[in-house]
Amino acid sequence: MHGLINRCIEAFICSNYDRDIWSQVVTKVGIKADSFLTWNEVSDNITYSIVITSAKILEKSVNEFLEDMGSWLTRQEKIRRLLRFSGSSFEEFTESLGELPDRIRLIIPSLEVPDLETELLATKLYQITTSKREPGLLRVIAGILRGMADDYGTLAIITVKRDRIKVAVAISNYVGKRHFALSPLHGDT
Repeated sequence: MHGLINRCIEAFICSNYDRDIWSQVVTKVGIKADSFLTWNEVSDNITYSIVITSAKILEKSVNEFLEDMGSWLTRQEKIRRLLRFSGSSFEEFTESLGELPDRIRLIIPSLEVPDLETELLATKLYQITTSKREPGLLRVIAGILRGMADDYGTLAIITVKRDRIKVAVAISNYVGKRHFALSPLHGDT
């Protein structure tokens, strides 16, 4: 697994909980707290152990932990900007999810990102699948979808079934969307 994934988990835990929780995780997994270099590969088993141990310590299911991390990613301004370039509405964002892996590959070529496919099943009802079955990936994507629905002010029902995500847009303009400008100099809030 790409070292960036483990660094992301570390940042999520430290910013939402605290560094002591991260210390507990690395101790229980049996790794050093500073053992991850962002651009190096790490055994998938270590990453899975980190996720499972983190969820246990935080008294969450693995699925909850991964969805929370996906939602947290949308609150990181640089990532949010990348995501918001995918559309001016939540529906446009969802329809263009297939472009996201290529955008990520432009920024981080060494990160293996499975292709995403969005299918419109009915008006405002989408199904999202991936080209590669990667444990936990759909849960992170579901969290990203939840975070972006909030960002766009949309009420959406997002469900994950084994190999797919279903997104039902209930109300497009449920609450006001967060401000977004193309230039970071305009002070996004």
